[in-house]
Amino acid sequence: MPRPTTLEVCRKHLYDTEENIPAVYLERIKRLRVGYTFWYEFPTKREPDIRDLLMNEFGVAKSTAYEDIQIIKVLLGDVKNPGKEWIRYRVNTMLEEAYTLAEIQKDPKAMALAADKLGKYNMLDKPDAEPLPFDEIVPQTFEPTDDPTPLGLKKDPDIRAKKNKMLEKYHAEIEIIDVPYEEMIKDDSDEEENLL
Repeated sequence: MPRPTTLEVCRKHLYDTEENIPAVYLERIKRLRVGYTFWYEFPTKREPDIRDLLMNEFGVAKSTAYEDIQIIKVLLGDVKNPGKEWIRYRVNTMLEEAYTLAEIQKDPKAMALAADKLGKYNMLDKPDAEPLPFDEIVPQTFEPTDDPTPLGLKKDPDIRAKKNKMLEKYHAEIEIIDVPYEEMIKDDSDEEENLL
């Protein structure tokens, strides 16, 4: 069974206890954990900030830091460019916090306002879109042909003779040589550095 990649180990054991993390991955998991936590808390930070953090905290080379960043980005869902999903998540979280605060303060007006904004932001006041009828889509049928007229070209009655002439010409010019080869033996020690 092949050794799991660093990304697979991170998905299972990023915040696990050290006993559950394979020894080969332990140091790297510690680095990834710090980078992941920092970037999660400060999503507006850029790659150079995370690179500098990893290089300064763990004394790794720039290339190693960037390899770690690639894994962190996969784990976070690429926070370098926060997309709509991240913004939606943040807005929903803030509205839920506003509702909770209003509830604690026993302010029904603020509770209603937060609930209203949450519902409107998630478009709960609009009907759901009709699902597309993918099962009714009929694939277009194509029939192979050697007739060029469907493309708007004229049919050449001597096409087979021309084809044979070209085959003879190029078979005479090209020399095919069998080259001996050796089977490569895969080295498992490099696999721990694979990202994905």
